Formats: sequence, structure tokens, C-alpha cells
Amino acid sequence: MSAITQAPPAAPLRSFAFLVAPLGQLSGDGQLRELIEERRQRKGADVELWYLGEDLVEELRLAQAFRHPPAKDQDGGCPQGPIEAIVAGDAAVVTWLELRFGGCAGSLALPTGWLQERAAALPPRAPAAATATISARAGRT
Repeated sequence: MSAITQAPPAAPLRSFAFLVAPLGQLSGDGQLRELIEERRQRKGADVELWYLGEDLVEELRLAQAFRHPPAKDQDGGCPQGPIEAIVAGDAAVVTWLELRFGGCAGSLALPTGWLQERAAALPPRAPAAATATISARAGRT
């Protein structure tokens, strides 16, 4: 699935890989947030890995990637409700994330600075109840 966004005429476009999934599938357990934080700590703020919440997914119209998934991934349904996404400069990163989290991958073209300006925020933290349960289980082993 490819999506081309409209950009101001002077803004150069660059191709990025993306992964979309129902809200919570990528960010729900906190692992995606940890991954982005770790990469930013090691490589600095220029890491090409951005989280798009449902508002940015809607703005870029990335939810249509679920409406027209690749034939191998068709399961006959389109998720109902909000969608989240991850965008990367390296398609191999998105392939790995797709294997880890599921979802539907594609590519899109954006102005080079758009992601730094609009999508620099980290995914939400995992819900406290879920992390407390995981911590309690880890203490029992």
C-alpha cells in the first residue's frame, strides 16, 4: 500500500515505510515506546522512527492501508475504530516491527521535516495495571 501526501511545492519529498494497526496493537504493551526511547538514547534525536497517533494517521489517511491490504494479509475484515502507525526511514525496521506486532505495512512520501515537527512524541505509556500485573508475575518466578 502506498500513500502520497500533499506537500508544499518547495518541500522535498522522501519515501518512508510505515506500519498501521488498530490502536493499542503497536503501543499497548509499552515495548514500542521502550524501543524508540532506547534508539534515541543510543543514536540521538535523528533516529528515523516515529509514532503516529490516531490524529496523525487520520491526517495522512493511512487507515486506508487496512481497507486495501495486500492479498496475503486479507482476512475479510477492516478494523473498526482508531488506527495507530509507526514510520521508519528503513523498510527493514518496519518489516521487523510487522513480524513482532502484526499490522499492515506500506510506504508513503512526506516532506523531509514533517515527521520531526509533527511526530516526535513517544507512544503512550503502557497502562499501569498491565505493567503492575507483569511485574507481579515476574516476581513469582
